[in-house]
Parts: sequence; structure tokens; C-alpha cells
Amino acid sequence: MKRVIWVVLFSLFFSSLSAHATPNPKPGVQCAKQGIKKDYRGKTYTCIKSGKKFVWNKGVVGKQGAPTPSSSTDSQPKEIFIPWSTKFSTQVMSDKAFDSFANWRKGLSVNQKNHQLLIQPFPNGNAPTLIQVLTAMDDIASASFSQFMKAKSVTVLGYEQQWVVSQINGTGGHLRNMQGKCDEFYEPSYYVCMNRERHLGMVVINDCRLPQGSVSGCKLDLLPHEYFHLVQLNLADNIEGAHWNYGEDYAKNSFPHWLVEGSANFVGSAIVSIARNSKYADARSVILEGSGSDMANALVDYEVHNINKSLGGNLNSYNIGHIATEYIVASIGFQKFLDIWKDYAISRNFYVSFEKITGRSISTFYGDFERARESLGIPPVTRKRN
Repeated sequence: MKRVIWVVLFSLFFSSLSAHATPNPKPGVQCAKQGIKKDYRGKTYTCIKSGKKFVWNKGVVGKQGAPTPSSSTDSQPKEIFIPWSTKFSTQVMSDKAFDSFANWRKGLSVNQKNHQLLIQPFPNGNAPTLIQVLTAMDDIASASFSQFMKAKSVTVLGYEQQWVVSQINGTGGHLRNMQGKCDEFYEPSYYVCMNRERHLGMVVINDCRLPQGSVSGCKLDLLPHEYFHLVQLNLADNIEGAHWNYGEDYAKNSFPHWLVEGSANFVGSAIVSIARNSKYADARSVILEGSGSDMANALVDYEVHNINKSLGGNLNSYNIGHIATEYIVASIGFQKFLDIWKDYAISRNFYVSFEKITGRSISTFYGDFERARESLGIPPVTRKRN
């Protein structure tokens, strides 16, 4: 009899001990005492009375339930572009360049505009949608860069060439290089005219409408692109000199054509993305769309812009120059990029100014660029200029 009693007592004891020490509480599983709590897998379980038994409730998420940072290889640090590196993500590089431009703009004074915008009155009082979009582009371009103009810059927008030309002439401009006409045609919407000092005229011959935020048409970058050409000449104090290397001896120390056009492309696409409140990558892709075969030469081959077929033809330096500009801006920042142009006003030699500001000779830069082709998204060199 005593043995039976001891067996029963031991069974009850270990049963109670087992319930109290349950390592993994689960809803509905018996527990030892009402009110005790236990944390398990992010939840706090409470022992409650259910009928004649004590069982674990469904549990509630407690502070312990907050996820802890993972130390696994899945949590990779954000990629950072290293200046002049040759292995990187194209988007990280291009985003770094745009961010540098955008941050540079944020630091500008709001009272520095040295600019005038003239818009031709329209008969019904409603300007075409494209004029309104161009106005936004002009506002950002002039707010950013008119500070560098030697005299007030002027943009003229209209729908009649005669009126646009008259306004340029009436504000102290001239169109000697264009024989007094806006005859540079950009299909399907514009005729453009400009001088080398401070005037830009655009004749809108076809309206162009885009959905809100869209950057996929209407050649929106044209106005800031052309305006930046005026900025280049004023920054470099090169209004009367060779704008770029023409292949002639007198122009050999001027700016490479890839840099002149590529930097205007970069600034144009950056301003489009800001004005349209879109991603820079989207505006960039519109400008670079279809490029590839026109970048099959080494970058040095795009220094000289010459239509003479015996010298290799008129290579399209816009796209490869755009990417090369991003690479430079991502490496040194947009302000120092502008300093290259400013220093030229002193040195009168692009190659001297480039090395002074960047800390790299042009030959070293060209070497970096060619080694970085794959990262830059540029096909390998398969051609050589004559």
C-alpha cells in the first residue's frame, strides 16, 4: 500500500514539474500555474485557467518580437562609388554624378539670377504646352548658371522666327554665326538660334504634349543643353576663341568635343529630371537610347570633331561624352568639374587645367576610362579613327 502511495506521489510531482518547466509554450498546452508568463519566439505566453486546467494562451507579440539585424550575407552594405575606380555599377556611378549636381544646386543663392526670358504672346492667350515646359527648363537652367554669364543672358521662346530674331537683336544680341536666322532644325518641334555670348532663341513649330512626369519625348533637354554651351564659353572666357578642338593647330589646346557636348548632355538630362520630377535614370536613358555602335572608338578618338572623312569622319561624341562627364563628376564633384572650365580662363590649355583640378593627367584619365568600359556600360573598342 505504501509503495502505491509513493508511486502516485512521484507521478504527480514530476507531472507538475514537467508542466512548470515546459521549454516551448504552445497555445492550449497545459501549464503549471495561472498567471505565469514565458517568452518564446517573439511572443509572451501567459498561463490561464481554461475549465479545470491551466493552459498557455495564444501569446502576444512583445518587445522581444522586434526583428534583429541579420548578420548573414543577405544584408549587404550599400555600394559606394570610389573615384576613378574601374569596377562599379553603372547606375551607382551615374546616380552619384546626378546627386552631386543636385546638391550643388541646393547650395546656390536664391538671389543670383542674371537672366531674362521673353515669350511671344499667342493669339488666343494660351501658349502651347511645350512652351510651358520649356519655361520650366529655362527657369532651372538660368537659376543654376546665369551667375556665370558676363552679361545678362536672354532666352527667347516663340512660334515665329522673325519675332524671335527681332527680340534677340532688340536685347543686344546678334546672330552673325547663323546669318541672322534660326535655321538649326531639331525634328519635329524646333528651330534654334544662338550666339556665342548670351542669347538663345527657340522657335516652336509643333506642340508636344507629355503625360505628367514623362521625359520620353519632345527633346526636352535641348534648351538646357544649348544654354550650357553659353555657360561653357563664359566660364572659360572663351567667347572669341575655339570652343573645342577642331583639329587645327590653333585649337589643339581647347576642349575635347566629347566634353563640350557630353557635359551639355549631362546637364540637360539632369535639369529635365528635376523639372519633370522624374528619376535621373529615366531622363538619361532617353538621351542614350540607341547608343552603342557610336561608342566603339576609344574616348581619345572623340576629342576632335571633324567632318573630313579622311580624318575619320564626324564621330558622334555626344553619348560617350555624356558617360565620360558622369564619370568625372562622380569622381570629383560638380563644382570642381566647373572649375576645369574656370581654370581654362587662366591657363588657356584644357590639358593643363584638367590635371590641375582633377589631380590626373588626361592620359591617366583616358586609361581609367578604357579600363572601366564594362562598368560604364560601353561596348569594347572595335574601331580606330584614321
